Amino acid sequence: MRRGNTGPPLIFIHGAGGSARHWGLLLEPLATVAQLYALDLPGHGRSPTGGPVSIAGYAQTVVAFHTALALPPALIVGHSMGGAIALHLAVHAPQIVAGLGLVGSAARLRVAPALLSGLAGDGPARSAAIAMLVDWLFSPGADPNLRDEAAAEYAALDPALLLADLQACDGFDIRPQLASIRCPALVVTGSDDRLTPPKLGAELAAGLGVAHQLLPGVGHMPMLEAPDRLSELLRSFIIALA
Repeated sequence: MRRGNTGPPLIFIHGAGGSARHWGLLLEPLATVAQLYALDLPGHGRSPTGGPVSIAGYAQTVVAFHTALALPPALIVGHSMGGAIALHLAVHAPQIVAGLGLVGSAARLRVAPALLSGLAGDGPARSAAIAMLVDWLFSPGADPNLRDEAAAEYAALDPALLLADLQACDGFDIRPQLASIRCPALVVTGSDDRLTPPKLGAELAAGLGVAHQLLPGVGHMPMLEAPDRLSELLRSFIIALA
């Protein structure tokens, strides 16, 4: 998915079990300030299944995508697991990273054991785990349709892939390397985020030496719950880097 013909390249990376679709509401507001690319990671959305799931493996997918398009250094905007991938790139492939947008993410991504064990279980256990995950994604005041859409998206995904995504998140810890990241960064967290609470967003921002942007009344999915507020933060960040 591509949008916009001017400005720096910006690559959106979705979270665990997600797809490029999650960024759709941000494309029009940002198309005038950046060249926008939203990719489906292997096995997600319209992309074919790839190899074993890992943060490093997904990062290599982004590097290959960037190389295939012969892009200059890009702004990498990642949500949750996508933020982990963006941070990995900033450490291990800094030549392609002009800046980071980290949405609902953290330097250490812990996943509730009940969620992992439920997804690894039988049909009813998986269904209960997905229902738990969907409930945790959104703020109490979120549009119920967002929950219905998320439930349908997870139900259509290979459950082994969702579990592998979350296991990759659970094993991610880049805290010792944060000080080595020198590029500009924007860190955004919803005040009602139960998967990556504001405390973790604040710790990530502090580790990167940047301000922490908190979105009141928003859960783990700001791009769906508060696209206008998130796009304005990103727009200001992009313009400031120009």
